[in-house]
Amino acid sequence: MRPTSEDYIGLLRQVRALMEIQHAATMRSWEETRLQPGAGKLLAELAYRGESRVSDLAEQRFVDASVVSRQAAQLEKLGLIERRRAPEDRRAALLRMTAEGEKVLEQWRQRQVEAMAEALADWDAEAVAAATEHLARFNTAFRARLST
Repeated sequence: MRPTSEDYIGLLRQVRALMEIQHAATMRSWEETRLQPGAGKLLAELAYRGESRVSDLAEQRFVDASVVSRQAAQLEKLGLIERRRAPEDRRAALLRMTAEGEKVLEQWRQRQVEAMAEALADWDAEAVAAATEHLARFNTAFRARLST
């Protein structure tokens, strides 16, 4: 049986609630680290992807390259990332994390893991894995939709 409009509206409500919770958690984390939320997300993206072009990071995050450049400037000023010219195109910048960036990101992640573990204390590993799988499928489907 196909989902109804009401089914989709219910899902959208839950996605919206998740986004609001994520925003609140990000803002709380920012207050603790003084790292702007967007810059923190960029740091995490660099850890996941490795050295990357500004334009590739912008495309992945669905933002303008100028947004990534501003966030990168903050991270670079804090010594959390470094920038170098791409060997194949001297006009393009490649960004990569520094050792200090890895340290800050690990501390930030540890706080997030502790918060998640506390919030989901009554969930078993299977439930967490199932939620992760469903969210991954959801994100893949929406990313594909936005990319067309």
